[in-house]
Amino acid sequence: MPIIDSRIGKIIVVSHCILNVHSLEDGLAEFPGFEEDVLKLIMKYKVGIFQLPCPEMVISHISRLPLPKDSYDNPVVRRRYRELAKQVVKLLKQFIEKGYKIVAIVGAEASPTCGISIVGRWRDPRRKGRFPDDVEFVHGMGVFMEELRAELDKYSIKVRWIGLPGKTLKKINPGLYEKALHEIEEALKK
Repeated sequence: MPIIDSRIGKIIVVSHCILNVHSLEDGLAEFPGFEEDVLKLIMKYKVGIFQLPCPEMVISHISRLPLPKDSYDNPVVRRRYRELAKQVVKLLKQFIEKGYKIVAIVGAEASPTCGISIVGRWRDPRRKGRFPDDVEFVHGMGVFMEELRAELDKYSIKVRWIGLPGKTLKKINPGLYEKALHEIEEALKK
C-alpha cells in the first residue's frame, strides 16, 4: 500500500530504557530522561519509533537491582518473555504488512534481557555477588531479545540488530558507544 501522506515509512525499534532512562535500575542512568545522542539521530532522519516494553519491569518491577543474564534465564521468565515477544511481533507485523520498513532493533547492550551481542554473567554462579564487580561481560544475547528474535524468525522477518552500550559497558570499552551510534545512523539512512 503506497504512503499517501508525509510519513517516511521507516520505523526503528528501540529498547524501553533508551527512550526512558527512568526504567533503568538506580545508578545506571547517564542522561536525565533519554539517550540524547540516539534520539538526535532518529530525529535527524525523521524515522518513526517503536518503543519496546521494558521486560525487566514486567518481571521485577521498577525497583530492582541490576543483575546479569543468569538471573533471568529460567523457564518461568522465558515463558513470560515469549508471550511478550509474541505481542510485540503482532504489532510489528502490522507495520510491515502496511509496507513500512523496520530499519533496526536497538537493544541495551549488556542488559540481561535486552542485550544484543553482550550480556553479563556471574563470575562465580555459586557465589553470585554484586553488579558489576562480580560480573563478567561475555558474548551473548539478552533473554527477551532471544525470544523476540525467535518470534520474528517464525515469520521470516529479518532485521538489523544493534546493541547500544550503557554506562557500565562504556567504562570498560568507550569505543563501543561510538560504533553503535554509527551503526544506528547507517540503519536510519537506508
